[in-house]
Amino acid sequence: MRTSAVLLTFLAAAAPCAILLGASLPAGADPAAAPAHAAAPAAAATPAHAAAPAAAAAPAHAAAPGATTTTAARVKIHQTFDIVRKDDKIGANVVDIDRQGDATTVKNKTDISVKLMYVQVYHREHVASETWKNGQLTAFKSQTDDNGTKHVVEIAPSASPDKVTLIVDGVKTEEPKSIAPASLWSRDLVNRTELFDPADGQRITVKVSDLGDETLTIQGVPHQTRHFRLAAKAPADFDRDLWFEGDALVRMKMLGSDHSTIVSDLVKSSNGT
Repeated sequence: MRTSAVLLTFLAAAAPCAILLGASLPAGADPAAAPAHAAAPAAAATPAHAAAPAAAAAPAHAAAPGATTTTAARVKIHQTFDIVRKDDKIGANVVDIDRQGDATTVKNKTDISVKLMYVQVYHREHVASETWKNGQLTAFKSQTDDNGTKHVVEIAPSASPDKVTLIVDGVKTEEPKSIAPASLWSRDLVNRTELFDPADGQRITVKVSDLGDETLTIQGVPHQTRHFRLAAKAPADFDRDLWFEGDALVRMKMLGSDHSTIVSDLVKSSNGT
């Protein structure tokens, strides 16, 4: 997670989109005192606790970005993640996956509002869209407002066939065609070690450890998962643990800038056509 964040990118771009990317509390603020609020991946609180959501069923699964299918049937998946810190819900992340044949579009939305004594002391808004075809990222765009600091990140075609153009706040760089947003919505993205932060475009190189199979229980529902650990190389700060059930992310865990543990759990997943 970014040093300026208390996350979910979880996330930017990603997530993948990520998803889930958060921000640190202002100096002197007591994060534990902030009332809970529905938002997105970050260590910040938002509106007061809603009633606990209904137990999540096993997640709907979409093929990974790199996968191919033998049918052109359309699959649409809607996922909602609750972000929890110290037993308090502090946010929410919504991911929509739309797949048809070899094309996949992913939309990721995060909203964060941290309040102290009913006064907003921090806010974060992040929206991202990514498009994949035959396992290749063909388009990406995100807009982020991190407590007043705004970023726009885009991926565009390059004149070089083995490159893409990464545009961060209007500044262009040529990057390997294999680069992907660290939105982490698909297990396939864990296999990609050259990533960029969906929120601010920072390049991230990670080391991935496969920690084996684990059974997780989320809202009373058992999930048979595979546990991975991502460790980012300096100067990036993007360490996190991920649990996937098949291709679907069901849990993400990370440390906030105040060293508190932040957990993002999949609490709702539905699919349709």
